[in-house]
Amino acid sequence: MSIKFKRALALIVSAVLAVGVMGVHTVFASEDYTSTIFDRSYVHNINVEISEEDWADLLANPTDKTKYETTVTIDGEVIESVSFATKGNTSLSQVAASDSDRYSFKLNFGKFVDGQTYKGLDKLNLNNIYGDATYLKDYICYRIMAEAGVAAPLVSFVSLSVNGEVYGLYLAVEEVGESFLERNYGEDYGELYKPESDSVGGGEMPGGGENPEFPENAGEMTEMTTGEDGGAMPQMPQGGFGGNMPGMPSENTNDEKNAAAETPDFNGETPDMTDMSEMPETPEMSENGGGGFGGRGMGGSSEGADLVYTDDETDSYSDIFDNAETDADEEDYQRVIEALKQLSTGEDLETCLDAEAVLRYFAAHNFVINYDSYTGNMLHNYYLYEKDGILTMLPWDYNLSFGGFGGGTAEECINYPIDSPLASGVSEEERPMWSMLAANEEYLELYHSYLDGLLTSYFESGDFEEEIDTVYEMIRPYVEDDPTAFYTADEFDAAVETLKSFCLLRTESVRGQLEGTIPSTEEAQKEDSSSLIEAGNIDINVMGSMNMGGAGGFGGGRGSMPDISDMQDGFPSENTRENIQTE
Repeated sequence: MSIKFKRALALIVSAVLAVGVMGVHTVFASEDYTSTIFDRSYVHNINVEISEEDWADLLANPTDKTKYETTVTIDGEVIESVSFATKGNTSLSQVAASDSDRYSFKLNFGKFVDGQTYKGLDKLNLNNIYGDATYLKDYICYRIMAEAGVAAPLVSFVSLSVNGEVYGLYLAVEEVGESFLERNYGEDYGELYKPESDSVGGGEMPGGGENPEFPENAGEMTEMTTGEDGGAMPQMPQGGFGGNMPGMPSENTNDEKNAAAETPDFNGETPDMTDMSEMPETPEMSENGGGGFGGRGMGGSSEGADLVYTDDETDSYSDIFDNAETDADEEDYQRVIEALKQLSTGEDLETCLDAEAVLRYFAAHNFVINYDSYTGNMLHNYYLYEKDGILTMLPWDYNLSFGGFGGGTAEECINYPIDSPLASGVSEEERPMWSMLAANEEYLELYHSYLDGLLTSYFESGDFEEEIDTVYEMIRPYVEDDPTAFYTADEFDAAVETLKSFCLLRTESVRGQLEGTIPSTEEAQKEDSSSLIEAGNIDINVMGSMNMGGAGGFGGGRGSMPDISDMQDGFPSENTRENIQTE
């Protein structure tokens, strides 16, 4: 049943109810979710009526992601039998382990009533704005994507209440699903996937070292968890890597209950973890290099999320096909594989990619500096759309953008090179969706033109500042009165000003890179940094980070993995352990 049919059916039923039942909101055929819940000119109101028993169960067991049947009121309109559940993965676990109950939620309008939508919308995400003191990172990144011509989720702000009591200011985000696909591609849309790797693919080892080839079974991550929203992340005990990783204590170190657990055998000796000087020598690099934690370069378990072609077997791309968002089948899978195969040649890319759409994506994506993504160490947080054998990338999850995920210093982030945007240690071969396009002079020029257009139309025109100022004034009272806020109103004020300054300086740097007055590659910037934009007065941690502002993400520059030199009693300090986690 198509969304269009569902929408028509919902409108007919609602109109009948409105005539026959006093007090039910009348639905007009002209109303659509794009112009109602995603009207950005005001803060919307959503109230969730849930039984006391179900609400208590949700708060007691948030990581279960149980789907509760509720009544939801959106700006005065009542929708019965709506599924209400927590969402997220690592951020969900972190909030669950804290004193906060501020979870992200998902509304599924058709879970309990087949075909039910909210004005054509099948699902709505309510993001808790975790790790973002600006409240604006996801919001502004999706707006930047839209300005760049990318098919991006719609967003708006919502004052969420539960059983009539205000719960907090949330960001409403359109689900990248059926409604989204029909809105952007029509009723005859293609197939959608949300690639997720069970490993960290590419990037530096902790402390900025090379990527070693681990001994067999060393450093294994524990079982993946993938929620309804698709975000997957290895479950890491105590926020650390866990497992028996060379040079790192096992998950049982400092755990008296498991004092007798096995520890790795390092050349027949178990090092004293209280004295890190006794750590074993780093294993030799593999011939392939790169690869990061479990990436292909280490013979790890990345199975397609890097979009690298390996062979024609469907099983080799489980990162993609196990995370299909549409009802794809073997024939659909083979079209994706054929497209990746063609991509690997670097030739006739128009036969396998919507090159213009992908380059628009990278123009916006590379501006906002998000390492928690395809260009970083983490092989996730993007959607892969396929129609008739043509691939497109779509954006997702930008709460750790603007250097919030291991971006290094403010100056490094602001001058982030537009022509070598991959995180340190991630090779061009490991990210062909970027590298094959960038290697083509015609496509590279087109990418530059999209960046130029974005700067001209949105940032240099003053539209960006105007939008930031308008949204700030609109949500400021809600932030101040937010009963579950992660940050204070004063922290919000400082964060928004920092975000504005950051983006304007970033605009200045990208303009210089496009005009050739500032080097546009990492290598060239290292050779001559004299023209880089200075940003000594900006602290990117003020904007929030993956560990709620404690240490600014991984640190180390260009999306490197965390530096574990900060050890306490032979174990990573709490800040270091928190920095290892990601959304």
